[in-house]
Order: sequence, then structure tokens, then C-alpha cells
Amino acid sequence: MGISKSAYSRYRVIDKMLRNIYKPYPSLYDLQEACENSLDLSPSLNTLEKDIKNMKQTDVLDAPIVYCRKHLGYYYSNPNYSINSIPLTDYDISSIKEALDLIKNLGGGNRINDRFSYAIQKILATYKEEFPDSNTQRKIILTDYVEGAKGNENFNTLFNSCKNQYPISFSHYSYNYREFNVVIAHPILLKEFENRWYLIAYSETHKSIRTFGLDRIYEPLHLKRKYIDSNEKEVDSYCKDIYGVYPIENQPKQRITFLTSIKITNYFEAYPIHFSQKAEKNESGSSFFTLDLVPSMELIRLFRSYGKNLEVINPEWLRVETKTLL
Repeated sequence: MGISKSAYSRYRVIDKMLRNIYKPYPSLYDLQEACENSLDLSPSLNTLEKDIKNMKQTDVLDAPIVYCRKHLGYYYSNPNYSINSIPLTDYDISSIKEALDLIKNLGGGNRINDRFSYAIQKILATYKEEFPDSNTQRKIILTDYVEGAKGNENFNTLFNSCKNQYPISFSHYSYNYREFNVVIAHPILLKEFENRWYLIAYSETHKSIRTFGLDRIYEPLHLKRKYIDSNEKEVDSYCKDIYGVYPIENQPKQRITFLTSIKITNYFEAYPIHFSQKAEKNESGSSFFTLDLVPSMELIRLFRSYGKNLEVINPEWLRVETKTLL
């Protein structure tokens, strides 16, 4: 039986109150006040009664909660019980193994850092279980992930920089100009597109939010300087109002209309390329599609890949661009 995040937060408060030897036998009102102080919310007495009932169920927490009529409050019949020391069931262990195997099958093998792997190993070792080894199991999910891709060795460093908001400096290699440049960046998030990883960060060098392919980042170093926070709306727009990762410079978010032939219309209907996509089908089977996004290099590349089966209608500059050979 699953437990919601909000319910589990209340369970933890109830558990803490029942284990408090200095304030034994808390009443429903005591539990309600504790939730107000710890969670900044006031659950109803009816909700707390249901929480206690759920906690006592064997398929939830199997908590030995008893109501004491003499003291008009609740207590654990087993004083050593705590929801923090509940043993894993066979189902829990199986679920952990399946989750780890799924991550590895999805191509995340070398993205799981050593600390995570070691922690899970310790958990399973406690229950005399072996850590799953996907290399010896039949794969049932196959992705395009290729081991040894450039830049993955810096994944954990960049992930921690995003998480802990550490400014970094690194050498960035330009494939176009074939030269290195030093960049000082304030990491925001990591994004995956077409099985490649990119760092989205505010660049002091460019004075704007920029995208950097992990394959072009060398020797990232943490800097002891103040982190520059980016505008949340700007970040949201930069990451969501786009297909791909590299927006075309000086092009705002705009309405894009294109026509697809019968051959590829069903494909676009089955796999929308952006959440803003809308379609208007013709009697012939072809279809007009609209997108509201910032044009990107990846979008132009996608449109060009369909050749005569796709024609951009608007805007005019994109219509011309998609017909121009690379």
C-alpha cells in the first residue's frame, strides 16, 4: 500500500510524539498542535484518527499504537518501536532492485555515483541481499546510450554545482572555431536531449543564460565567489519554450506553422515535439501544425530532415532557412 508524501510527514510527527518520554500519552489535540508546529498545517482530528488507523495496518507501518483510556492518549505498546527502524519487506527489496536495474537499463550506469551505489549496497547487505548486476541479466529495455561519451566524467561535479549552487570555471572548446575559452558560469540545471547532456548556466562571460555541451567542458573547478541567481521565469522560458537546447540568437518565442504530408502526419500526431503543438488535419490526410516556442538549431535540423514531406509556412525567415542546405 502506497503512502503519500503529506501523510508520511504526519506519520513522522505522530511517531515522534509517541516516543517522547517527557510527554507521554499525547491526545489527538496534542498531535494536531505538533503538526501545526512542525508542518505549518493543521490536519483535522478526523484525519489524525485515520492516520493512526492506517499506521496500525500491517501492510503500511504495522505500528503498535494503543489508546489508553486512563490517560486519554495514545502510546506504543512496544516502547522500542519507531517508523525509522521498520525492516524492509521482500517486496521493498525487490522494488529497490528493480529500480536500480531500470536505471542501468536506461543507460544511467555510469551516472550513478559511487556514493549512491555504496549506500544501496549497504542497505541490501543488511538484509543479506546481493546488489543487482545488470551485466549478467537479460536486458528488457534498450536505449541509444553509448558508454564512453565525452564529458560524462564531469557529470557528478556539474550535478553538485547545480544542486549546491557553486559557481565554476572551465575550459570550453568551440567546434566551430576550434579553440578553447575560459568560462565562468553559475550552473542552473543539467538537461538531456537526444541522448546528450548539456549544462544550462548563467555565463559571466556572455552576461546571459547559456547552454554548454558536456563534451566541450574541460576541467571544471569550483570557485569561492558569490553565486548569481538567475530569474526563475527566464530560466523556465529558456528551458521549456524550446525544442532542443540551442536557441537561435535574437529570436523570441513565436508562432511557427508547418504543413506535413500524409506520410509523416501520423508520426507528428503520435509523438508531439513540444507541449504547445496543435494540429488541424486536412481531408487529404495532410495536416497543419502550430508550435509556440523559441526557434532552435535542433528544430531547423528536424524540419530539414523530412525534406519534401514537411514545409514551413510561417514565419517567412524560418521557411527560407529550412530550405537552405547546411
